[in-house]
Amino acid sequence: MSVAELRPRFWNVPNSISVGRLGLGVVMLVFLAWGWYLTALVFFLAAALSDALDGYLARKLNQATAIGRQLDPLVDKLLVAGALIFLVAIPGSGLFPWMVALIVARELLIQWLRSLLEGRGEAFGAQWSGKLKTVLQCAAIVASLVSLATQPAPGWVTITRDVIIWSAVALTAYSGIAYMGGAWPRLHLGRD
Repeated sequence: MSVAELRPRFWNVPNSISVGRLGLGVVMLVFLAWGWYLTALVFFLAAALSDALDGYLARKLNQATAIGRQLDPLVDKLLVAGALIFLVAIPGSGLFPWMVALIVARELLIQWLRSLLEGRGEAFGAQWSGKLKTVLQCAAIVASLVSLATQPAPGWVTITRDVIIWSAVALTAYSGIAYMGGAWPRLHLGRD
């Protein structure tokens, strides 16, 4: 198969939105590094909202592809992990290094499982806990950015931020365990 034959499969509408989301994430990280928290928030929200759009369009336009099933969650993980890694270094973000380490480790593990099983031709789609986890992680990033943008943050902003962050961490751990439980019987590790 030539490169020209592969191109139409990759450059469809949903995959283009996923690549655009990655670009929005890079711009968001630049503003975050500069301390422009409100501007970073706007770019993060645009990127997060485009995530729902690409999945919807993949189904509506019948443009779901194997590469899209890999690309979409990978871009989500890069966006979330990048934001969390940048935020954990900022005093007042509400994040602790162990939280970010747990979230990133879970994301890498599940992406590895997804790649392994999808590579074998076995579907490994998102579960409800994984989808809700992504929503809570995005909400935690938004809450952290709002808290940083409103320094000194009002007490209710700080409390809300902390509740959302801790909920996101707890659901991340739970969903990781749930995915592993579902994937374990299908792994056949060490068997030929």
